[in-house]
Order: sequence, then structure tokens, then C-alpha cells
Amino acid sequence: MQGIGKLKLGLEEWKKIENDLVRIAATDQLELLLNFTLVAAVEDEGEEHAGEEEHVHGLLPSDQEFAREVGDLMDYAVKTYKADAHPHFHGDHGTVLFVIRGGPKDLLKAFRDLIEYARSNCEKCAVHGIDGEFHLGEDLAGIYFGDVYKVTFILPAEDGRRLRVYEAHP
Repeated sequence: MQGIGKLKLGLEEWKKIENDLVRIAATDQLELLLNFTLVAAVEDEGEEHAGEEEHVHGLLPSDQEFAREVGDLMDYAVKTYKADAHPHFHGDHGTVLFVIRGGPKDLLKAFRDLIEYARSNCEKCAVHGIDGEFHLGEDLAGIYFGDVYKVTFILPAEDGRRLRVYEAHP
């Protein structure tokens, strides 16, 4: 029974975040800036150290697989959510900034879906961190940071003077 309680609590947090974003957006659309920090997944510790001594600029075979998986993630975001993808990589690590425009409910769905896609479809890459912002036009509407297991959202309260902090599990 405790598992169901935790699931319900998790869903309630996402509903609170969604309600605040709907309130903030009113009838306008928001812009989601979703930044993934990605690193190559390390399979064997001995393997990692062996390659350090022979570090060569350019893509190693393992870097090519990493780059392919990151490319698949970007293609998925672009095709599914019409996202703008802005990658910045150095062989086996880097970042991808996704920019998605839409209603609050659609953006939260995209947010959670992209995290789940990265978590379940990347074998050679791992999400090291997640951070970003919600924008309403030129104005900052909220920020968040975390990883694939827990994300902290900071959004303005109704009075505009206080902040609300939520922790949610994607």
C-alpha cells in the first residue's frame, strides 16, 4: 500500500507544478528551455582508464556511439515536440539545449517524456544533470534543476513576492 501513496504524492506534485504554470501563463504560451548535460556511460572502470593515456582529438568508436545516441535523442525531440536543439559536445560529454514552445500541460508532458526517453533509450550516454527555465515572452517564469531522478522547480507564488519550491520525480 505504501507504494500507491508515494505514487499519488508524486502525481500531486506534478499537478501542483502544472497548476502554477497554467496560472503564470494565463492564456499565453510558455517557452521551455531544457538543458541536458550528457556524459558517455562508463561500462568498465578499467576500460575508462586505459583510454585516458591514449587520448586523441577526434571521435573514438565509443564517442561515435555516444554521438549517435545523442543525435537520436535530438531527432526524437525535434520530430515529436518541434523542439529547437542546440548541441555543444566534446567527444564523450557535452550539453543539448532544447527549446520548446507550447501550453503548460504540453510542456510538462514534453519535459517528462524527454527525460524518460533519455533514461530508457540511451545505453552509451547518461544524463548527468538537467536544468533550465520557463519563459513567458521575454520574462522568466520559473527555473528548475536536478537529474533524471529528482528535479527541483522554483516558481513565483500568486503574490509575486514569494517563491514556491517543488521537488518532483520524473
